[in-house]
Amino acid sequence: MFLANLKPFLVFLLLFSSSIPLSAQEKEKKSISENNDKSNTSQPIEELKFDKESADLSEEQCPKIREGSSTIEKIAGLKGAMSVRNLTFKYFDKPLFSLTDYDYEHMKVLKPICDNSSEEIAGLIFDNLKEKVEEAKDTRDNTVNWIKNTSKRLKGLPLGGSSVRVIHNAWKEMENRSQEMLLTDLHYLANLLDSLLKKHYQKANTSETKFVSPFIPPNTEYKTRR
Repeated sequence: MFLANLKPFLVFLLLFSSSIPLSAQEKEKKSISENNDKSNTSQPIEELKFDKESADLSEEQCPKIREGSSTIEKIAGLKGAMSVRNLTFKYFDKPLFSLTDYDYEHMKVLKPICDNSSEEIAGLIFDNLKEKVEEAKDTRDNTVNWIKNTSKRLKGLPLGGSSVRVIHNAWKEMENRSQEMLLTDLHYLANLLDSLLKKHYQKANTSETKFVSPFIPPNTEYKTRR
């Protein structure tokens, strides 16, 4: 019964992910199961220290600044936290989670050159953007740790109906935390929970316990006394 109710939600996930305008998400880094100890959004490769004199400030770099700039300015201007889902938005030829300190300094210098904005405005935009991105990365990393711990715990549950409720509760928590993870994280956990439920239900259905329908009374054949 509960397993049947999961199918519409899984279909919704697939339809929803195909409608997201963040094209980078399909090329996003490997799933949690493939990166056991490496978060997709953390630990960027250490970059060189930005040097204005040696940096590429040519006109050829301007399309990378202009494309998606309106979205970036909206994110930088948010009063609250940025959605974790926006970490896969591609800007400056990279998804946001891959931007480095070098990139932020590079963009600060490039923007005034490319669109005649002030250096002060450019600095404000990209400082705010960095703050939003780092905060979203921290949120997502915490969620990844929860997914890893939950997955390990659920995989160790004994087979049988008693574990179904635990898995069901994990599914509800996944739904509640869905905006704190990337779609790849959500798909990974949803598929894991679905497979575990099938496994537990299959165990229950193939056990030697005789099924007694609540709608058919037991044998109550009346035996007369001699």
